[in-house]
Amino acid sequence: MQDVSLELIVILHRNVLTDAQADLRNISEGNLHQLVFQANLTDDPFSRAALAFWSLCAYPAFREGNRRTAYRLAEEILDSAGCRVNLPCPDVRALVQGIDAFTVEPEDVEQVFMNAAVPVSPAGSER
Repeated sequence: MQDVSLELIVILHRNVLTDAQADLRNISEGNLHQLVFQANLTDDPFSRAALAFWSLCAYPAFREGNRRTAYRLAEEILDSAGCRVNLPCPDVRALVQGIDAFTVEPEDVEQVFMNAAVPVSPAGSER
């Protein structure tokens, strides 16, 4: 499983905001540093993906595209650990609403990711 880095998050953010009119500026580099620090303390891929997803949704770091970037970052973390969760899915959409309402914690996100995960074989195909 690869470590989360600022560079990875910025690349993913640029990839999800493909519109020429998109505002790519970040509003809180501190939130990104905290996300990277906390995520890399976590060895379990589901915990890491959930924490990264929750953090970027709860504490936006960019002017726009935080949720899309959070989805993509969680997918990247899980893919690097050999699991696939196709985001967004209906359960994750409900989680985002809960994060906005301060009723969802990273552990809730982790459980949804674990329930929706599909193992991937080393060749990249689903098992």
